[in-house]
Amino acid sequence: MLFLAGCSANVSEDDLKANDWTIEPDEEDVPNMIASFSDHVMTINVDVDSMESTTTDEWGQMGEEFAKELASEMDFKLEYTLDGDQITLQDTDNEDEENTYEVSEEDNNIIFTPIDDESDDEAETITLQPNENEE
Repeated sequence: MLFLAGCSANVSEDDLKANDWTIEPDEEDVPNMIASFSDHVMTINVDVDSMESTTTDEWGQMGEEFAKELASEMDFKLEYTLDGDQITLQDTDNEDEENTYEVSEEDNNIIFTPIDDESDDEAETITLQPNENEE
């Protein structure tokens, strides 16, 4: 099938690789994530700058700093395949973990919307916002 798109071009690999992206979770008390893309690999890290302090004593602050340090060292890698307006994300550690999303662009954001018949029940819409904190 051939589709001719007028103004709405598909999101390309270059669009994904153009920025680091902030992903803000729906739940409170969950830190933002930072996503970056290379050829066929999406890397997700915890945005430790978005973690809010919840303690007032010195020991608690030391524990939070240690937790931030640990979180900054963790990253999750997903293989991705971009095909037209669909992206498939596959966990590199668990080949059974795979979700397919429809990809669209809204303002400067890129939206991944789960495709129900192929994605698992836990898949949620993912909004990638250009990361403002890039150095």
